[in-house]
Amino acid sequence: MREPQRINEILELINELWTKNPDLRFNQLIYILQNEYSENNSGVGKVESIEVDGFKRTGYDLFGAEDDDFLQHLKNEVQKGKV
Repeated sequence: MREPQRINEILELINELWTKNPDLRFNQLIYILQNEYSENNSGVGKVESIEVDGFKRTGYDLFGAEDDDFLQHLKNEVQKGKV
């Protein structure tokens, strides 16, 4: 069983990051965190669409990412003091 305490720890870190960046909307914050996590982990979860009308859309599918790994990523972002 996964450690239930991880939930509060993750939420507290997201709260800290969001409080430092209050002009971001919630999904902007999550997108940025996913992007940075993906970049720091060899592009894991990165999904790009076929170019349409001159635009390619990029998203992140981190369904398989372990909470412990993402938790460490959040800790690193808080330590850096920025998103």
